[in-house]
Amino acid sequence: MSVRLPDADVAERERRRAADLSIGEISGHVEDRWPNRALLDDVDVEEAWTEASPVHYPSAHRGAVARYHRRTDTVLLARQGGLVTCIELMDRPWSERIYIRNQVIDQ
Repeated sequence: MSVRLPDADVAERERRRAADLSIGEISGHVEDRWPNRALLDDVDVEEAWTEASPVHYPSAHRGAVARYHRRTDTVLLARQGGLVTCIELMDRPWSERIYIRNQVIDQ
């Protein structure tokens, strides 16, 4: 399965949305999943969101925005001011992993 690359304007707009979003609420789902997906004890999920780089994540749905946290190799998704999930990037298809990481390298 390969990721269909978006128009550059769409990707840039989504990165700006992710950069501008401040989170207020952290879902129980994220709190439950974070320790197993992050595999680091020295960073909590809220700190990871702050450190993470805004990215365009084609698999995001329902208006969610994404940030990539390099140290934990996770994609954090937020929607309507709340952090809703975290995804281990290694669990995603190769093409998606490359697309996400290249955005961070290119910034």
